[in-house]
Amino acid sequence: MVLVKTFYAHNELRNFSYAITDQDSGFTWVIDPYDSSVFKDYIQKNGLVLKGILNTHRHHDHIRGNSGLIEAFGTSVQIFRNNQTIDLGHHHSIEVMDTPGHTKDHQVFIWKKGQGTECLFSGDSLFNAGVGNCHGGGDVSELYDSTCLLKQLDDSTLLYPGHDYRLKNLSFAQSLEPENKLIAEKLKELDEYQSEHLPPVTLREEKMVNPFLRLQSKEIRQKVLVETLGLSENNVSDRELFKYLRLMRDQW
Repeated sequence: MVLVKTFYAHNELRNFSYAITDQDSGFTWVIDPYDSSVFKDYIQKNGLVLKGILNTHRHHDHIRGNSGLIEAFGTSVQIFRNNQTIDLGHHHSIEVMDTPGHTKDHQVFIWKKGQGTECLFSGDSLFNAGVGNCHGGGDVSELYDSTCLLKQLDDSTLLYPGHDYRLKNLSFAQSLEPENKLIAEKLKELDEYQSEHLPPVTLREEKMVNPFLRLQSKEIRQKVLVETLGLSENNVSDRELFKYLRLMRDQW
């Protein structure tokens, strides 16, 4: 059995880090460690074997814990090319996918069982109800292409992003689609959970609330293109609308 353990940093950036463990062997992979000490405690208390560190990209808050884990366990940061896989045993694997946009070097990690996708560790490419910004040397057009790739994963795939931005992202989404009842329901759910206990959602759910995955929504196109920009909603491509949305979210 493969287990995902979520670690929430309680910092200003609201980072999530993850450990993926094969419970039979105890082999563990760590994704984007913010605080090495919590991983050291977890690994040592459970008698696990750290096989390696995976970083979605090189921003400091996603690699901050690397050195502490390397020092404690003699492990290393693993570098993989696009479409390479890591065997977890029992027909489970992690597939690496290049997703430039937030940064040029950004990758995501997809936990697969057989040919089906179980979980997406999306770093700063795809968030709950949002996508990453492109402030640190990224490219919005590349982010659009990467988002289109991620949208093709199985609808049942669970999303594990690099940060908890749900409240602000959902509020932005609601401003674009005030008639979307599911967005209101998702906002209400946030009152029931602290960040570290927020349950993951599926890509199917994301496609119902995330404006960056809903570029064909008539309400969004009317709100952004016609009411905000004074354009005709029929003459703007999905790529251009995505860029407008990202700019609007930057200023939100």
